[in-house]
Amino acid sequence: MSHWGTLHHVQTRTTVRGQGIGNALMNEARRIARDEMDLEQLHLAARGGIGLETFYGRLGWKETGRWPGALRLADGKDHDEVLMLLTPL
Repeated sequence: MSHWGTLHHVQTRTTVRGQGIGNALMNEARRIARDEMDLEQLHLAARGGIGLETFYGRLGWKETGRWPGALRLADGKDHDEVLMLLTPL
């Protein structure tokens, strides 16, 4: 498992979304994983149904699976957890 890493809890404030900060964060995480940590792939889990699949897809991430209804934010507000993979770095 030394050839891959997992990203956890990367997000931007809703008030600054659309300014390229998320792209910059994800591109820097990719660079560090590849150039400084010598990793071959990255994994992450994202909340489904709010556009994150599209956001990560534009950056080269692929959906590898999902856990339906795994995230319960409130009564009646369940979201899928979307498993994603970035390879090659």
